[in-house]
Amino acid sequence: MTATFTREQFDEACREFIHAHQSKSSLYEARLSGWSWKEHHTLPGFGYMHRIITLNWRHSASTIIWISSTDGTTASHDSSDSLTCHQYVVLSATFQCTGILFYHPWFDAGGSPLQLTDIMQTSLLREDVCEGTVATTFAVSHPAMNLPLLSQGEHPTLGTPCWYFHPCETASAVEEILKESEDNRPQSWMEAWFTVLSTAVNMQ
Repeated sequence: MTATFTREQFDEACREFIHAHQSKSSLYEARLSGWSWKEHHTLPGFGYMHRIITLNWRHSASTIIWISSTDGTTASHDSSDSLTCHQYVVLSATFQCTGILFYHPWFDAGGSPLQLTDIMQTSLLREDVCEGTVATTFAVSHPAMNLPLLSQGEHPTLGTPCWYFHPCETASAVEEILKESEDNRPQSWMEAWFTVLSTAVNMQ
C-alpha cells in the first residue's frame, strides 16, 4: 500500500484500526484505543476518526524559542486545570503525500480554545521533540525540518479551526516501515502511521 489513500481505502483502514484496538490489555493498546468513526452530519463519504483525551500541563523549563507580535505576556496555569483535546484523523485532498492529518482543537477547563503558547506547555509533544523548536503565532517549526511541525488550519470535514501535524514528513517513514512487512492490510498502514506519529506525539 502506498502513502496516498483513496477515500475507500481510508474508510476501510480506519474502521479496521478502530475494531482492532478496542482492547486496553496492554500499554501499547491503550495508547491506540478510544477512537471512534464519525460521519459528516449532512454529507456522506466524509467520515473521520475521533477521540477525546485529557492532557496535563508541563512545568519543566521551556526549550522553545517564541516569536510573537503580541506584548509578550504569559498566563499562569493551575496544575489542577483539566485540558480537553479532541483528536481527529482526517483524509484531506489538499495534502497528496499521505492525505492524513492529525487535528487538535483544545479547550481549557472553562471551555476556551488554547493558544499555541499554551499548547506547547502541555504534554502533547515529546519533550525531546520540543528542543530547539521555533514558534510563531500560527506554527511550530524545527530548523532541521523542511515543513512546520505543528500548524494552524481548517478541519477538512468540519470546517473548524484546528492545529494539525503536517503529513508530508511522515510519508517516506511510513513507506519504509511497510517495506519491511508483508502485511498489506489497510490497518497495517494506520498502525505504521501512528508509529511514526508517536516519535513526536505523546500517544496515550
